[in-house]
Amino acid sequence: MKRSGALFGGVFFLAGFAVFYFTVLSPVIDAAKMQFWHVAQAQLISADVSSFESRDNEGHYTTLYKLDMQYKYQVDGQEYIGYRPQVNNQSNSDSSRAYSLLGQARTEQNSPGGLMIWYNPNDVSESVYDRSLSVKFLLLMSLFSGIFMAVGIGVFIYTGSQSAQPLTNVDEKKPWTTRTQWASPVIYSGAKKSIKYAWYFALLGCLFSGAFSVGLYGGNTFTTVLAALFLVLPLWLIIRARKIQKQWLHFKEVPLTINPYPGVIGGKVKGSLTIPGQTSTATTFTATLKCTEHLTKRSGTERKSSRCIVFSVEKDLTPRTSAKGAGLDFSFDVPPGQPQSSMPSKRYHEWALVIQGEIDGHSFDREYIIPVFVTAQSVSVEQELKNQPLTPTEQSAMHARLTIDEDTTIQALTLQTPGAKECLFIIALGAIFFIVGVLIATLNGSFFGIVFSAMSCLFLALGIWGYGRNCKIKVSRNSLQLDVYFFSKHVQALSFTASEIKDIDAFVSSKVQTSGKQSSEKFSLHLITHSNKTINLGGDFKTIKNALHLKQKIERILGCRFAKSSD
Repeated sequence: MKRSGALFGGVFFLAGFAVFYFTVLSPVIDAAKMQFWHVAQAQLISADVSSFESRDNEGHYTTLYKLDMQYKYQVDGQEYIGYRPQVNNQSNSDSSRAYSLLGQARTEQNSPGGLMIWYNPNDVSESVYDRSLSVKFLLLMSLFSGIFMAVGIGVFIYTGSQSAQPLTNVDEKKPWTTRTQWASPVIYSGAKKSIKYAWYFALLGCLFSGAFSVGLYGGNTFTTVLAALFLVLPLWLIIRARKIQKQWLHFKEVPLTINPYPGVIGGKVKGSLTIPGQTSTATTFTATLKCTEHLTKRSGTERKSSRCIVFSVEKDLTPRTSAKGAGLDFSFDVPPGQPQSSMPSKRYHEWALVIQGEIDGHSFDREYIIPVFVTAQSVSVEQELKNQPLTPTEQSAMHARLTIDEDTTIQALTLQTPGAKECLFIIALGAIFFIVGVLIATLNGSFFGIVFSAMSCLFLALGIWGYGRNCKIKVSRNSLQLDVYFFSKHVQALSFTASEIKDIDAFVSSKVQTSGKQSSEKFSLHLITHSNKTINLGGDFKTIKNALHLKQKIERILGCRFAKSSD
């Protein structure tokens, strides 16, 4: 990764530098030398603007223009022919410069003084008509090539900064010891790096927006106003970078100490930090513990990245005053079953603690990437349910929703698991597609509309089946009877003895995931037989703890205990 990143950055930098050299640096050097050339009178032989169509890789055409010019002049009685109209006579899409120079040459040719050219005293055959340069063009190409060079340098530096010093006392059984930033319980934020990133993106913003602004400026009133609007982005980026730098200069490094180390899934994330400055107990800080899932997918040459928050909890913290500043103590409960911290890859999870607040008139906003793992201190879902059973209120709510009727005298349990409400979204989607297809077929008489409507029926069927499917479960000593219904219509009856059941397991039955926002999950139970047949029992529980509670009830009635639910 390091070598490929350095190669990628080097290619970008060299491409940008090549453009800068040939379009800016070389013409400027030539123009500087031409300032010492001698002047001579010439006669225009021919002059005209030629154009041709240039096609890019995407098939788009651009018209390029170039001034073709031929003139003759004499030096010391010797006649020479010149072909160079200007310092940099490369073809470009701006026709105004070529036509303006053409008109100027023809006007001079008919003037009393005639056409004046400049020749090299050291090589009289080398000459040029116009030795000036377009400041707008030089500025535009400098900004354009600067974008490539800045990206190349940024990639090269970023890749180099990823190299870490060899770690000592690495224990593969303790994965948090393999990361440099987690080598000790003292964790530092990325605030210092964020200053560099902020100024780097401000520079990129200036180069990118500046190139568009220079290119649009002077065309007409609309393009000139648009050119000014393009400068809003770099201005905002500069203000943002100054703000981030100001915050850093005020607070400097504010390390965070976590104890226990690392944070424990199925346990606690606890610790403290001290923020420099004077505050009072009336001041409140906000601490947010969150776990974010990062996902990268490739489709051909296209690469898409997304992220969503899979766990988040927020608390208000009251600081304790000390000579060193405002001390903050935090403590979060992390439920079992949450994902561990993992190394960056195509799919990984990142735990972070965000501390925010006001102190000394300055905003404090730091994010600490912390290690959170399953350790020997972790409590499983089963242990958590044993230590903290569902409250009577929670049990009553679940019993009412599932219509649970438990008869302890005859050791029997009956319940009904409802259909999945999430399927209503699929039904709505199918209905919309069906209506759109019918409209296309009706208004345009298109066969595509009929196909579109037919395909939408699949969504409708799946959605209606998922919403209408419900199960009635009867559990007694050593037997489980399952009746599957579609709404109120009975469609299937199954019966199992305890010896035929391999496991009753909890699984994620639905997951709503929005990029950048917290995802929500629903859990259900499925029955697995020894012949590896799986039957969905339903449930649609909000937490795996609720699903496990029902599983244990079924186990008690059946008189057997199955494998632990998968977290």
